[in-house]
Amino acid sequence: MLNDPTYIEASRVLAERLMTQGGATPAERVRFAFLLATARTPSDQEVAMLVDLFTKQKNRYASQREEALKLLANGEHPRNETLDPVELAAWTNVVSTILNLDETVTKG
Repeated sequence: MLNDPTYIEASRVLAERLMTQGGATPAERVRFAFLLATARTPSDQEVAMLVDLFTKQKNRYASQREEALKLLANGEHPRNETLDPVELAAWTNVVSTILNLDETVTKG
């Protein structure tokens, strides 16, 4: 599921939502996305791990902008062009991680 274009697109669209509605800080945005996907508040440790992932991905895409744009091109839904593609790509990877947690994928 991590590389499926539909999941990448879903991750990007949710990342756009958290960038516009999820709060001002990375921790607020992680909590927002996590709650939407899992219906529970993440632990402090989960927040810290996902914020760290965001930071690493943002640094990676800052030096590999073309890779960020390639990731964001997945799917048919047009991306929000007003959002920074480097940051959006980083958040897309964070959201993808959340959407691929067992508790998100598995019911019951």
